[in-house]
Amino acid sequence: MAGNDRPSRWFGVGLSYRDTLLAPYRRWFERWLSQRSPRTRLVTLNQRRIFILPSRNGLYFLLMTAALFVGGINYGNSLILLVSMLLVSLFLVSILHTYANLSGLSLEAGRTQPAFVGQQAAFAIHLSSQGRQHESIRLSWPGVAEQRFDLIDSASAEVIQMLPVTKRGYCRAPRLRVESGYPLGLLRAWSWVALDSRCLVYPKPIPADYPLRPAEYGDRGERLVREGSDDFDGLRRYQEGDNPRRIAWKSYARVGRLYSKTFAGYQADEHWLEWDAYSGMATESRLGRLCYQLLQCDQRGQRFGLRLPGIELVPASGDSHRQRCLRALALYGLDYSDGGGTHGGES
Repeated sequence: MAGNDRPSRWFGVGLSYRDTLLAPYRRWFERWLSQRSPRTRLVTLNQRRIFILPSRNGLYFLLMTAALFVGGINYGNSLILLVSMLLVSLFLVSILHTYANLSGLSLEAGRTQPAFVGQQAAFAIHLSSQGRQHESIRLSWPGVAEQRFDLIDSASAEVIQMLPVTKRGYCRAPRLRVESGYPLGLLRAWSWVALDSRCLVYPKPIPADYPLRPAEYGDRGERLVREGSDDFDGLRRYQEGDNPRRIAWKSYARVGRLYSKTFAGYQADEHWLEWDAYSGMATESRLGRLCYQLLQCDQRGQRFGLRLPGIELVPASGDSHRQRCLRALALYGLDYSDGGGTHGGES
């Protein structure tokens, strides 16, 4: 790493001089942008939201036009002056067409698809026009590949934007960049759109065994309970207070010792996934292991319940119960009283 990209020892490890110098200006720009374009569910692009500047090709075009103009004056060539003025007129007209290509485009936050940490969350964006055609429109989030689309034959369309998520909780969509260089590519018109859209991010499942005591199971897939009264299970030493009806008198006649009969019953195969089962581990490690066990129980069709500090969901099964348990794991220990959430699921 050379030049201004060297890590700065004065401003913190891993930060370049350029990032450090630009940080205050970026914060100022974010505040200004938040006031000019606040977060909302539906955004229609207009002159207040659209920015336009010459592209790299546009700058080369202007330099070439300026060179032609200077050459025309220097040599007194009217034809070259006419061509340079024609090129300037073409540039000015392209400003209007480039702006019109974005103006009137509406973007609305749609449905979202929950994801696990480390995966990509899906955000649907509904696009619509007000009787205009929009060509070569590009949508992108910072660090995410852009998508291109056209609104020519249809008045509306739906675009699915994928966003990598790194933390559990609510992931709020960052500002979306909408831009276009249509028709000539000499100018770049763009807008930063803040759609009020968020999705739920579940903990990353961590494969691990559930630390249960050894359990026995009956032929019907039900858990065997030693304190039942259905089937004969064996003999044990007589203890004072045992029911006289359960004393094995035949065994007493043979060996001269008192034994009591034990019986076993069966109960429904229900599982409790408990926070204390992984005691001593960090919060995210516990949640990841509980998430893995939850998915395993759901895949096997077993009834399961969830116990977290201050939260208890009784054993059940089905998609709605799975979603409730996953939601409890995703939001455990996080505060969203402001209704927010940030990019990547940070609280």
